[in-house]
Amino acid sequence: MTTAARTSVMSRRGAVALALLGAASLTGCSLSLGEEKKDSGASGGEGENAPQEDGQEPSDGSGPQDGTEPAASDGGGDEDTVIDEETQAAGVNPADLGEPVFTAEIPAVVDGDPEATMTVSLYGLRRSGETLIATFSFLVNSSAKDVESSWLWDYLGGQGWNPFAVDTVNLNRHGVMKSDQNQYTQTEYQGTEFLPGQTFYAFAMFAAPPKDVTTMDVNLVDGAPMATDVEIEG
Repeated sequence: MTTAARTSVMSRRGAVALALLGAASLTGCSLSLGEEKKDSGASGGEGENAPQEDGQEPSDGSGPQDGTEPAASDGGGDEDTVIDEETQAAGVNPADLGEPVFTAEIPAVVDGDPEATMTVSLYGLRRSGETLIATFSFLVNSSAKDVESSWLWDYLGGQGWNPFAVDTVNLNRHGVMKSDQNQYTQTEYQGTEFLPGQTFYAFAMFAAPPKDVTTMDVNLVDGAPMATDVEIEG
């Protein structure tokens, strides 16, 4: 079995994943366009649920120093599928996702291939209590040979992954939520490596809009077109 096919078992990540699932009771940040504000976390502590700034490392200190290896999905050992423990704990199962509701292609940074691109897909928005869970995938398209696996951060040219959703009814921007442990409730963009040709699955959690809002626009990744009128399930 190749390194890419191994499932990475990380006890620290497992604990974080369980903490993130508890974020369903959080009241996330609803940002008026062009403004920021802070809301309380799950235990009443103050948590800033705005998107990370480009270049900001995850708040738990994970990053390139972790040396995390690619993880194949537990679901079937598919070497072309990479999903970390945290994302699986958020309820993401690639076998159940179906077709994406929106797909975009952006440039990707791959050594030896200036023509490399990345296909970024959104599989939908799911309402869970006061939160929304969005599911994404990333596929790097490259003709480069003998390349090493890299983080999403690297393929994006040293930029963070900062998705957000927009409530176009109330003109509010919803950034990725933070838990009361100061953890962003999304897949780490410097946590798991993957190779060109492998599909890396990820999730992000946003504050849910009022129940009469049935669609939102979603920014999948910087540089990609906005996905508009994405239906909210649940």
